[in-house]
Amino acid sequence: MSDLIDILARTLAAQGALVEPIHPDGLEILAPPHVREALALPEWSRVGFGAVLPEQAVRVSFEAEWAQRLMRLLGERGTNYAFDISSSPTAAAAEDLERDLARVLVLENATFRLREVTPARSCYFLLVFGVTSTSDDKREDTLYLCLNEMNGASVDRLTGPLVSMLREGLQSAAQGPVQAGLPLAMSAEQVRERANRLLPVRIRARVAPFLAGMERRMSRDLERLQAYYTDLRLETIRRIEGKKRRGEAPGAGEAEQMHLHAIEREYHAKVADLDRKYAMSIDVRLTQAVRAQLPVMRAELFLLRRKGIRRLLMDWNPMAKGFDPLPCEACFAEPRTFYVCDDRLHLVCSSCMPSCPRCAKESCIACHAAKCPRCGHPRDENVSFSTESGLHGQPRR
Repeated sequence: MSDLIDILARTLAAQGALVEPIHPDGLEILAPPHVREALALPEWSRVGFGAVLPEQAVRVSFEAEWAQRLMRLLGERGTNYAFDISSSPTAAAAEDLERDLARVLVLENATFRLREVTPARSCYFLLVFGVTSTSDDKREDTLYLCLNEMNGASVDRLTGPLVSMLREGLQSAAQGPVQAGLPLAMSAEQVRERANRLLPVRIRARVAPFLAGMERRMSRDLERLQAYYTDLRLETIRRIEGKKRRGEAPGAGEAEQMHLHAIEREYHAKVADLDRKYAMSIDVRLTQAVRAQLPVMRAELFLLRRKGIRRLLMDWNPMAKGFDPLPCEACFAEPRTFYVCDDRLHLVCSSCMPSCPRCAKESCIACHAAKCPRCGHPRDENVSFSTESGLHGQPRR
């Protein structure tokens, strides 16, 4: 609760409002005209955040309505931010680094040689997304995605420390124009491509409890609906069979037959209504992008596959206390083990090194997304991915 109070208090103070904390869990606000217009508040107001509100206070929660008000007040301010941590990384023992490297870079058909480890600086994108899940209920959530700018690796372990640092006002960070020191290594299109691949799995995991509860409610509604219309159908069938036993005229049961068809049509229409009612739509919007320049230990190593050699760079982050995991260069997943292709020494997962159904030869989807390079057999659409070369280490020639 204190986070919400602090965020709103600092935001209003920055916009020229006079803000005073009041008990319990509230703020007293004297707002200038543009703040009153954006937040739909009078000149003098009180807002409360807890279960018990101060006297004459309006309840505030950062659901869709208040979030939209704050976005209206802030506009584009605060959506992009950069900071620099200037301290040197804590040196790790060489044997510890080699052990960590052997654990995160497991190769099925190749090997690697560690050349050297040197102090360096690396940039990370912390992307903050607002997720709105809408069905018979509505839920607002926040999702974080942290990417290593050098190689596109997703570094989930770094999200918590970075968010905590930002919430504490960057007390341990020296702010500075980091973009002047390290130019952008990823284009906006590359960031968008990785986010589009990484977000669906994370969103599905985040909304899983919400989705499970919705499916339970839908199952109960379907069971009640089926029981009700089954009883109607059986009752109509019994009337039709009774008329047949009594030997009534053949046309006497036509009305009941029409009623039976009407029951079936109405049942299917009600099922379709339930499908629409419980259908879930998810809206994802980028609300903030933070670029953090951090000290790292950079490992230079060589991938060895048959006669091929490829230089590769990996960062050991002292804040996350481990190497940033590398993604598959075709689908951007984070596999436990990698395969190295023969053509350009791409690091790919097992799904992106499939066997051709015609010639049974394995080939890399990062190199050959459309068809098998041996026999020309087209790829199955669900395993074809487009990728760009040069995601790791140095650009390839």
